[in-house]
This record gives sequence, C-alpha cells and structure tokens, in this order.
Amino acid sequence: MSKTTLLLLTTLLIAHQSILGQSALFNISRAEISIDYQSSSPLSKYRYDSASYELARTQDDYVFESFDYTSDGLTVDGLLCRPKNSGNVKWPVIIYNRGGTGNFGKLTEEDLPDFYALAKHGFVVFASNYRYVGKRGPFDQIGGDDINDVINLYESIKELDYIDKDKVFMMGVSRGGIMTYKSLTKININAAAVVGGVADYHELAKERPIFLSGWSDLDEENNYKGLENIIPDFNEKKSEHLSSRSAVDWADQINTPILILHSRQDGRVPVNGALRMALKLSEQNKPYKLKVYDRKSHSLPYSKFDSFDEIIEWFKLHMN
Repeated sequence: MSKTTLLLLTTLLIAHQSILGQSALFNISRAEISIDYQSSSPLSKYRYDSASYELARTQDDYVFESFDYTSDGLTVDGLLCRPKNSGNVKWPVIIYNRGGTGNFGKLTEEDLPDFYALAKHGFVVFASNYRYVGKRGPFDQIGGDDINDVINLYESIKELDYIDKDKVFMMGVSRGGIMTYKSLTKININAAAVVGGVADYHELAKERPIFLSGWSDLDEENNYKGLENIIPDFNEKKSEHLSSRSAVDWADQINTPILILHSRQDGRVPVNGALRMALKLSEQNKPYKLKVYDRKSHSLPYSKFDSFDEIIEWFKLHMN
C-alpha cells in the first residue's frame, strides 16, 4: 500500500469517525400524526382531548422524526419531537421510556401528541422502542439487557449539536419506571419522573404472574413468552431476577431527584410499590416527590390529570 493510499484511507476514517462522533442516530426521517382525532383509536381518545390532539397534529413549530441507533450491536428504533428551527440554541432533553411489553405498547404515531405536550415547554423529547420489538418482541427481558438501550440512547443524543447535555431529564411510564429507575444507577441526569411505574417486581409478579409465565391469547405479534421462559436460570435465581427489576431493593443507588406519580386505584401496577419506593428514598434521604391521585387510572393522561404540569414543573425546578 502506497503512502498516498494510506493517507487517503486515514483521512476518510477520521472523517467517518467525525461524522459518527456528531451523532449515533441514523435513518432519521420525518414522522407525523396522520389520523385526525375523530378517526383515532379509543385509547387515543382516552389519552387526549380533541383540542390538544389536533394542536399537536397541525402545529408547525415542532417536528416529529423517527430514527435508528445502535445498542450492543443491535439496531433500535425510536421517535423524537424537536423544535423545527433550533437555531444556535442548546435544548434541554427529556428521554421518554415507554411502557408495555415487547410489541404490546410499542411506540407509534399515537404517542406523538404526548411528546409534543412535553416538548412545547422548551424541550427535545427522545423515546426508544428498546430492542425487543418485531420478531424479538416475545422475548422481552423487561429491565434486563434492554436497559442498555436507554443508556446508549442517552450517550448518542449527547453528541447532537442542538442538545444541552447538561440538562437531561427522564420520564418513565409503567414498565418505563423500571427502565428509568435502573438507568439512574448508571447515569447522572438532572431529574426524573415516573408515572404509574413499576418499583417492586416482587409484588407485580404476585399480582400479575403472566409477566413470568407469558400469554398467548393475543395476536401473535403481541404475545409474550414470560421471563421464566426467556431467562435460562430464572427459576433457580427467581428472587435475584425479580430484585434486579425492583428499585425498592436498591433505592440507595439512585441519587437523581425523582417525581413519583401514581393512582391509588391503578389496576395494572399496584400503588403499594410507589409508596414503598418513596419510603425507601426517604429513609436514604434521597430527593423525591410523591403524588398519589384518587381517581382510577394507570397512565394518568394529561387530558384528565395535572400529571404533565407536575412533571414540567419538577424538571424546571432542577434545570440548573
């Protein structure tokens, strides 16, 4: 190989590394809310009121995008909402951790109004589908190696030139509570919020054992094999695996200020886990705030609760 060829290859490699260094996101393309409110699903109508939904769908100040990124050698997809014209501003970030299991609850355009409702307060919102979607969906580890998908997204977006990497926040809903709590033992961010989140998997496994045994009564795409059928040594080390997904067992490892929002009548994730988590944080003198709503709900949609107002206020309180 001649010196000229070697120099050219070296230059191209440096240029390629420079491009990658700017952002690990790729396949970025425009996303949209294509369905009007009247044509949207019953779940959308529960989550959103018509005015806020149509505002998110028709507004022109923020854009929605889909993207891919690499996590442990796997391609993971996600969605984001950002200002249309960011200029030279460095924007605070909210990493949104979705709920659901495998393909059940995966991100779609129905989540975009939520992202806009957060972003319009001066944030950029990034959300990952985690690695267990598509053909991998039935094998979801729910807080196992998929935690790396949150960490790697965090590392990727810090390189974007419109991101203020010193103002990073996180929000987790339902299963996203596990993803949030566990991520906070690995990274340092300004503050976090957990909505109807799982903090005690021991309790959840007793209340809803299908997360261990799996289910097969939905369409094939949304069925789930269950942790005991996915993790080889699960039955031998059941307590250990449940504990690794139970923030109440390692609350002392979390130093990030956490806002915990939950319904007393949550029929999917018992409120007792949230109460125990608050107690553990209090015992460790950790910064937190707990708000328990009396009306029945799991996701506490902003159309019916003041959940997003509480979250934005909490994040702005910890902006510096």
